Amino acid sequence: MKIIVNSGNIGTPVALELARLEVEVTLCVRNPRPNAAWDSLGIRQMPFDINDLQSMTKALEGGDAFFSVTPLVENLPEAGVKAIEAAKRAGIRKIVRCSAQGAGPNAAIKLGRMHYVVEKALEDSGIPFTVLRPANFMQNYIHFGAADTIRSRSAFYSPLGEARISPIDTRDISASAVRVLTNTGHEEAHYDLTGGESLSDGEIAEIFSEEIGRKVTYMEISQAQAMEAMAAAGTPPWLVEVLGELNEIAAKGYLSAVAPDTENLLKRKQISFSQFVRENIDAFSI
Repeated sequence: MKIIVNSGNIGTPVALELARLEVEVTLCVRNPRPNAAWDSLGIRQMPFDINDLQSMTKALEGGDAFFSVTPLVENLPEAGVKAIEAAKRAGIRKIVRCSAQGAGPNAAIKLGRMHYVVEKALEDSGIPFTVLRPANFMQNYIHFGAADTIRSRSAFYSPLGEARISPIDTRDISASAVRVLTNTGHEEAHYDLTGGESLSDGEIAEIFSEEIGRKVTYMEISQAQAMEAMAAAGTPPWLVEVLGELNEIAAKGYLSAVAPDTENLLKRKQISFSQFVRENIDAFSI
């Protein structure tokens, strides 16, 4: 089997694990460049422009299965639908699509509706498919400012109050994708991927404190303050709106549930938040 994978913080680990399993892998990247580690594993690179149907079709030609992930861009629905069309033209026979928690035609937030547009195109494509709907990433605490303020002020800021969320480590998403790509029996399934714990930001602060070895405080801010901070950091207005909506429903407790799908797929417990912090300790340490 030859599997084509979109690169990124989820897709690239999928390609690496598939290669270690001796599966033939092509990694779709915007600009291919020499990579000794990938070359040593036999990973082939192909240029893949999410706005260019011809580019995507060429990258997918000769593949049996496709792991599809569209980055969080303003035209995500159009780019995602175009990727499905490219897969159909290229003769792909199986697609595993990474979507988002709560995606649906009547989702409470724009992000869920954006992802559902792609899911619907996938369902209508006639290609056997599986949809993964992951929760918030634990890695967001590294990439969206919390690590900076934990290092500099021993605090992080959030508008979620006492609400709980069930964040998932991206490594568990990647592992779930590998499991589905390399096994049958998942056709037309929609899996909700969450972490194994439902945590408040106050409890997350306690985990940071214990693992880092110094007191870390959760500082509650308003939704307006959170959006102002995103805008001040250079976040595009459309993304401020999307993330603001996500924060609003999280603060109402809509993202608190722990789903069984991740553990069922992986046949093991999910990576805990404590393990995530411990294994990324340098990102939060002074």
